[in-house]
Amino acid sequence: MQRHVPPLQSLRALEAAARHLSYSRAAEELSLTHGAVSHHIAKLEAVLETRLFVREGQRMVPTPVARTLAAAARQGLSIISDAFEAARLSPRRNASSRADRPLVVSVLPSFAARWLLPRLPDFQRRHPAIEIHLQPNADIAKLDGRDGVDLALRYGTGGWSGVEGRRLMSGWVFPVASPDYIRHHQLRTPKDLKRATLLRKPGQPWTPWFAAAGLDWPEPSTGPSYDDAGLILDAAAQGQGVALGRAALLEDDLAGGRLARIGDIAIEDEYAWYVVWREHRGTRRMREAEIFRHWVIEMAGASPDLFLISLSS
Repeated sequence: MQRHVPPLQSLRALEAAARHLSYSRAAEELSLTHGAVSHHIAKLEAVLETRLFVREGQRMVPTPVARTLAAAARQGLSIISDAFEAARLSPRRNASSRADRPLVVSVLPSFAARWLLPRLPDFQRRHPAIEIHLQPNADIAKLDGRDGVDLALRYGTGGWSGVEGRRLMSGWVFPVASPDYIRHHQLRTPKDLKRATLLRKPGQPWTPWFAAAGLDWPEPSTGPSYDDAGLILDAAAQGQGVALGRAALLEDDLAGGRLARIGDIAIEDEYAWYVVWREHRGTRRMREAEIFRHWVIEMAGASPDLFLISLSS
């Protein structure tokens, strides 16, 4: 069944306007006129049959629907950009050029954006001769030589067949929300979540955390649901509700005050992050992959234990 996908330029206009809270600043960024941005937003509103922005003084404030779409568009446009860059590099198909291609690392988009990217400058400073190409993808890379992937950072239970792996870090999980949302709903203890909107993610149920907090509550069956871990945290930061966040993805959000913990109860997820690989036949490729592997293991060991972070005031 064919699905309706709006023009990329309209999605860019929506994302930029939501980020800047301004049609004019979005127009400057995209080299468009104010009227063109307004026209793109109006077309999206006509298709969705709902308002996407509300004027508050000099600001154009996105509605909850617009915030959700903008976050998804931001991630989708990033993935498209990375895929285009990979396609641009793909013509290097002969044996000699393959030896010079970047080291390709497959990684979940949320883990790439929130954990790996802030640390990559350290790798580039240490190993300027090794070019890294990130391939953000929710699909599991086969690492069979045909997909062009050299290593992968995966989230799961481990034990994948046909590859070698090393556990990087566990997935401590606890509830987070924006400071304004916490203050407005007076969320101080686990029981206070009764009056909050609980954001949902498939594969990340609330009931284990409820049990750890001494709450005999059923799994939420209503409320916004998100497939991506980064997207649900963006939604929480924008005031849409409370999300269960994984510690490794929350370092910058907690430090920067975009999100804050609720209570001090955390549970260890059954899943963990791993680096996985196959041994490469080419000496140079094997050495570069080994260097990156040792570096990412070092970075994981140096990550702060957010499970022990004090509750934000």
